[in-house]
Amino acid sequence: MKHLSIKITVSPEKRKELIQTFKALLGPIRSEQGCLSCNCSLDLEAEEVLFFTEEWSCRKELETHLKSVHFGVLMGAMKLLTKEPEIRFDTIASTAGAEVISALRC
Repeated sequence: MKHLSIKITVSPEKRKELIQTFKALLGPIRSEQGCLSCNCSLDLEAEEVLFFTEEWSCRKELETHLKSVHFGVLMGAMKLLTKEPEIRFDTIASTAGAEVISALRC
């Protein structure tokens, strides 16, 4: 699984516009082949910080997405920022759920 995370610091006057753009992109990105999830969230301790995260089933589908119109719009919206976004790509080899917590707390 491939994970893309973008940490965005946005000024108060650009925040609403950026959030509207992200909201408009969530559905179309989620419907792309190979997209497992796509979300936008905010830092509860720093209102100027937003996180845009995506999970993809494989590298090929992520690469196709990075060339897509949707990702182009996302990158264009981030050009409005005064601070460069922090972009990170991670490969996830395995995942586990609540059973790990249950096993450790016994």
